[in-house]
Parts: sequence; C-alpha cells; structure tokens
Amino acid sequence: MLFGLFLLLLQGIIIDEMKRTLYIITLFSFLMVGITTMLSAQNKPFLVVLDAGHGGHDAGAVGRPTTNREKDINLAIALKVGNLLKQNCPDVNVLYTRSTDVFVTLSGRADIANKAKADLFVSIHTNAIERSPSRRPMGVQSYTLTLRTAQTNLEVEKRENSVIQYESDGAQKYSFMNPNSPESEIMFELMQDRDMQESVNFAKLAQEEMVKTGGRKDMGVLQANLAVLRLTYMPSVLLEVGFISTPEEELFLMTDEGRSLLAKCIYNAISRYKTLHTGRMSKLEKIDPKAVDKQIVENNMQLKEAIENAEVVEEPTAQPVQETAQAATPEPVTVAQGTAPAEQPSNSQPVFKVQFFISPKHLVPGSTQLKGVKADAYKEDNVYKYTYGSTTNYNEAVKFKNEITDRFPDAFIVAFKDGKKVNASEAINEWKNNKK
Repeated sequence: MLFGLFLLLLQGIIIDEMKRTLYIITLFSFLMVGITTMLSAQNKPFLVVLDAGHGGHDAGAVGRPTTNREKDINLAIALKVGNLLKQNCPDVNVLYTRSTDVFVTLSGRADIANKAKADLFVSIHTNAIERSPSRRPMGVQSYTLTLRTAQTNLEVEKRENSVIQYESDGAQKYSFMNPNSPESEIMFELMQDRDMQESVNFAKLAQEEMVKTGGRKDMGVLQANLAVLRLTYMPSVLLEVGFISTPEEELFLMTDEGRSLLAKCIYNAISRYKTLHTGRMSKLEKIDPKAVDKQIVENNMQLKEAIENAEVVEEPTAQPVQETAQAATPEPVTVAQGTAPAEQPSNSQPVFKVQFFISPKHLVPGSTQLKGVKADAYKEDNVYKYTYGSTTNYNEAVKFKNEITDRFPDAFIVAFKDGKKVNASEAINEWKNNKK
C-alpha cells in the first residue's frame, strides 16, 4: 500500500514537472516571438514621404518678379532634404510625391503616402500674404491638422486648400472638408486621432530646428484644417518655410544657400524623430545661420536688386474678365511663337478651346505665368481659367493643344455651346455627327 502511494506521488511530481516545462517552453516561445517582432521593427527601414507643394500649372504663391514661384522653392528644398537623408541615413527610405514640375492632386499626394504605409509625411510650402507696406511678416510655421481652426489660421487654410480648385471634381471629392459637417467630424476622429500627437511631436522638432538651429523667426506650431494632412493615415505635418511676399525673405528663399539651410533643418528634424522611434541615430547637420546670411548678401546682389526693384503687379482696371463661363466667346488668340488664326465660331455648333492655366487672380496681359500665350479667360467657381484658340473643328483644337504643350503639358480641350460650357465628350460626339 505504501508502495502504491509512493508511485502516485511520484506520478504527480512528474506531471507537475511536465506542466512546468510546457509552461516554460510556451513562455519562451512567446518571448522569442516578441523579440523577433521588436527586432524586425527596429530593422525595418523608416519611410519618409516628402511632399513638395503645388507644381505644374499650379504655381502657388508668386514673388515680385513673377518668375519667383512657390512651386520651385518647395521642390528644390524637398529634393535637398531627400538627398541628405539618402547620404546620411541608410536606414531611411525616401519617397517623393513629385520630383519634377508636375501637378499632383491633394488626394494623389496622400494616396502615395498611404499606399506606401509611410512612417512620416512632410509637406513643404512657402507662405504669402497680400502685399502691403504695413504687413511684411517673416518666419516659419509648422502646421498639424485640426477640425476647427482659429481665425488667425484661416488665411493659410484657405490658401493651401485652394489647390482643390485645380481639380475638376474637387468640390465633390473634398466635401468632407466642411468643418461643420457631422460626417466630417466622425471621419476626422477615425482617421486622425491616433496620429495627432505624433504629428505635433514632429512639428515641434521641425520648428525647433528651423528656429534654433537655422536662425529663422518663430511663428509657431499651429493647427489648421488642411486637406493634404487630413487625407493621410500617418503622422503628417505641413511646413511653411518663409514668406515669398516679403522681399527680404523672398531673397532668402530664392537662393541656394537659403534653401540648403532650410533643407538641413528639416533633415535634422526627421533624423531626430526617426531616432526617437527606432533607436537608430544619424548624423545631424551643423548650421551657421549668420555665415549663410553673409553668403546670401555677398553672392546674390543681382537677385536682391531684382526683387527690390520689381514692380508689384496690380489687378487690371479695364476690360474685366466675364464673371461666368457663359460669356466665353473671346476674340481669336495667338501664341507668341505664331499659330494659325482661330476660326470664328458659330453659336449653333460646339466651340472648342484649349484650357491651359488656372489662377485665383486675373493675370495682367503679358504675364510671365502665361509663358507668351495670348489667352482669353473666363471666370468659373471663383477662379480665372485661361484658354487658347477657338474653333468649331475639333481637329483644329487638337492642333492648338499641340502648339502649347511644350509650355503647358497639362493643357486640355474644353467645349462651349451658345456661350455655355458643356461636356467636352458630348461636344466631340456632336461634332462627329455634324460631319456625317
């Protein structure tokens, strides 16, 4: 009997040992999985999307010499930031929303970042206000997203979201941007809440680098309801790197020295942010802002004089553009390089024209933004749309388009009938039927 009890006791000890061993093995397996996951995350390249604001037919803000354009400043800085990351951070992958002078929609920019599952989205922009002797602001701002904005930020919000007007279906596509819409608020909470604090963290780093390291004037870390930030699913910040509308800062932004300084500051911020999230450190760029300012003064006197002496372009007081598309029956137009005269349209047939440029303001005749094209304009959705050529022959319209695509690659054919804008595809079909 005692022997039997001994066997039962021994059996119990063995079973307990087996359970204990199984528990240890299971715990070890979970630990190894956790370590493997952590190491995998640490070794995963950190993906940064650099978004150069505006582009193509959307010039953004324009300087006093109208050849000084925001889209060029933004792109130059973005490419410099990308090059610094590629040179100094082998653990960082860089993706551009645009690396050339092309137009990309706001949703298209966000799609690039979302599909790539980026870790950080940095949108680079240049600030501007309506020129006034009493308003000459200077400085940098870093914006994160919010649903409701303060009155002081509405100007930036309106300007940066104005890109929507360049998209044919923009009003419908971005209807959720209405801050008073319940659907908008729900979408905002679902899409952005998890990334909001990280966006603020990076914005603070970027602002600190541009101000303390780069010596730029501090205009704050702010919030605004910006479409390009609202559509992204990762920490996202929009940086306003200076005011092209202020001559002193325009000079800084138009020089390679100024752009390089800003690029180094943005690079440093990205590097610091990446270190906080991966533990992997990278070399930071050292900057001497006083030496840069001295270089700009010494090396760019001609540019300085051009900016200071440039005449401010005033809005025309005579021959205003018609307020609606219904009046778009202009005189024949020509390109500076020479074209065939436009055909006089008949109101009973569709009239084809080539739309090549859009501007929130009415451009003065001969504006450099039109690149030598003598154009007609009509106003639609509170923006001025510039067209070239006028003909009832669609094939002729195609020729007109080909004549200016070297200067305006995004030009496209639009149609009017009886003074009203109509669907171009339907107009083409009508033209084909009339030929039969």
